[in-house]
Amino acid sequence: MSRVKDVTTPRLQNFLEFQKDPLFFFLNMLDKGDIVSLRTGFKPSFIVNSPEFVKEILVTKDSYFRKGRTTKVLRRTIGDGLLTTEKEEHRRQKNYYQPIFYKERLNHYAMTMVEETKKLVETLQHRKNCNLSDEMMQLTLVIISKVMFATDLEKNKEMLAEAVSETIEQTAHTLLSPVILPLNVPTKRHKIHKKAISKLENMIYEIIKQAKENPENYQMTMVGMMLDTTLATGERISDEEIRNQMMTMLLAGHETSANLLTWIFYVLSQNPEVERKFHEEIDAISLLEESPFEVYSKLAYTQQMMKEALRLFPPAWLIYREADKDVELLGETFKEGSTFMICSYAIHRNHEMFPNPEEFQPNRFASGSNENIPPFAYFPFGGGSRSCIGYKFAVMETVLILAIIGRKYKFRHIEGEQAIPDPLVSLRIKDGLRMEIIER
Repeated sequence: MSRVKDVTTPRLQNFLEFQKDPLFFFLNMLDKGDIVSLRTGFKPSFIVNSPEFVKEILVTKDSYFRKGRTTKVLRRTIGDGLLTTEKEEHRRQKNYYQPIFYKERLNHYAMTMVEETKKLVETLQHRKNCNLSDEMMQLTLVIISKVMFATDLEKNKEMLAEAVSETIEQTAHTLLSPVILPLNVPTKRHKIHKKAISKLENMIYEIIKQAKENPENYQMTMVGMMLDTTLATGERISDEEIRNQMMTMLLAGHETSANLLTWIFYVLSQNPEVERKFHEEIDAISLLEESPFEVYSKLAYTQQMMKEALRLFPPAWLIYREADKDVELLGETFKEGSTFMICSYAIHRNHEMFPNPEEFQPNRFASGSNENIPPFAYFPFGGGSRSCIGYKFAVMETVLILAIIGRKYKFRHIEGEQAIPDPLVSLRIKDGLRMEIIER
């Protein structure tokens, strides 16, 4: 019996429901079959619900697939960077990019994470409330900028955050749109998008210029490392390629962490027992006497809490794959051009694998407790050759920021404020989240 099931609702209805509320659409499809055919005709589209098929697509038969539509849309902004290149070019870039996230570098980055978070703690003092989404976005943007460029963005961080946000919003709108117009078509959205790209690009090229003129100031930064890299061909990485990688990090390297942090502080406000255990753990750790990496390694419950938040609110909530040749998956045959949509937000809520899936239960990820979770029932950082290369950076950053802010403050949900998931390129909270600040 085939494990591919046809959806029974009309195509137009499916399309309208997807456009209106993508997350609800995928949740509604979760029990319709291991793979659900949307019966889209010439170019078949499928929703993948089974962890077995997720593994088959992302890992086992990885070479049969390309990112497809995602690449086409993202390339308009970031060019040919690690997030958009395919096959051999992606392997080439990943090879020189990986040392950026080696342990000794992460130790160095951790100092920046701690330093900038402490500055935020000071600015929140005596304030009654804040837009937590904005605060986390600006904090992680400053951190990634210092790590990449050794550049102090204090004066320009709001402008830069706005440019990044506009770029992400326009990219998300295009990604979910049925028709992709060329970026040179002068629509209102395209004008906003191009202006935002120009701001980011000008800053990056100026920093590349400064790094070449004063290399000693950029030795421990990502841009400095790339300028020093010699490829297997004996050539250096071009300025354009460095620009593409820096755009990738600016857009993908901070917003995901910012959104995750906002979601975690929100669910803590809704779960007092979890918050109590979190505070007990971080209060028992010396943030001054130990290195940031040692602090991170000792925060076991905080890490569980982060993993559970990644289950409920995975920043990379949707993965696209397109078959670039006919492929057989677990006995099912799919033709070239077939598109597969893998929604981690929905799959992470499968009640057969995660009892009471809507509840925030960090103990699901306690040592030994997650052994019964099937492979790829949980995949917040993707999998296979396209898994997130910076996941160790993101995990350490999230845990350290939680610990430093959590030692000083807790946040409370303001009456009337709603935390509605907003599935853009990353999973945001719609219109941000205002929270009451309470000093501990």
